Amino acid sequence: MSVTETARRLAASTLDVVPVDLIAVLTYVVFASATVTIGVGGTVVGFLIGSVLVFFAPGYAVVAALFPRRPQNRDAGEGAIGLSLTAAHDGVLARERLALAFGVSVALIPLMAVTLGALGIRLTTESVLATVWVVVGVGVVVGTARRLAVPAHERFDPLAIARQTGTERFLGGDAVTRALTICLCVAVVAALGSLTVALAGPTQSMSYTSASLLTESQSGEYVAGGYPTNGTVGESQPLVVEVTNHHDSAATYTIVAKLQRVDGGTVLASETLRQQSQRVAVNETWTYDHTVTPTMAGQDLRLVYYVVRGPMPETVDDGSADKVLYLRLDVAPQ
Repeated sequence: MSVTETARRLAASTLDVVPVDLIAVLTYVVFASATVTIGVGGTVVGFLIGSVLVFFAPGYAVVAALFPRRPQNRDAGEGAIGLSLTAAHDGVLARERLALAFGVSVALIPLMAVTLGALGIRLTTESVLATVWVVVGVGVVVGTARRLAVPAHERFDPLAIARQTGTERFLGGDAVTRALTICLCVAVVAALGSLTVALAGPTQSMSYTSASLLTESQSGEYVAGGYPTNGTVGESQPLVVEVTNHHDSAATYTIVAKLQRVDGGTVLASETLRQQSQRVAVNETWTYDHTVTPTMAGQDLRLVYYVVRGPMPETVDDGSADKVLYLRLDVAPQ
């Protein structure tokens, strides 16, 4: 036996053991993660790469773990779009595996988001990438172990599929089955394309400032409730304002707290109680824990917080502030 023949057989036997598709998925995850984090995440190319990373890779890894076998009793020429009852034992066709990868990935997205929220982790690029890494990593490990646990002739082998007659093997079936398969592929591509166009379009509308008026509960948590409704002149009331910068650049925010006497929408009297500024980075939150001390008495007074991004205007009011928060107070004289 020649050296070339020996090397060829050794390479073939190695490829029979090594899950090349899972290695390819893992390699793509590494490449896509690096690409997204080095600064192309906001470009069309970045969204294309990220779309495949989020909408295909996790699902493919999970499907690989669930279906380690190749189709045994299902001829590609007779296959249908739907999965048979014996698919878990006999494996799934290549077209079904790809369709399931997309579907499972879509199903995993809200689950990953809920998991991050339950763990108190903010939904950022880094946290999403880390979650994808965990799902893909577990799927690849379990999928590899399950494939190696089945006989070689039953093991799913993407190279064997690639060596077959391409689209004929992939599409299979009669004219109706092929048409349905083509429609499925078109639908998947259209869905990814629509997402990419939406994400790659103008992002100005996605830039905004969020602000919330909160109080501190007995457990030390900030909650949107338990607001003071009554007070006395000279007595301080604790409150919290949270400001989050959802713009694409850092900025200085200024919070101006005023106590106003209002009649029919007209401000009759206004006194500034607080003014504080803070520079807030992109996607960061400024938590302004403070107290307000009423300086005027009256029924149904209005405590108003003006949140201004950037330079302070000459007059701070509803029109010049980025966000306005209100709280009604009844203040008794001292």
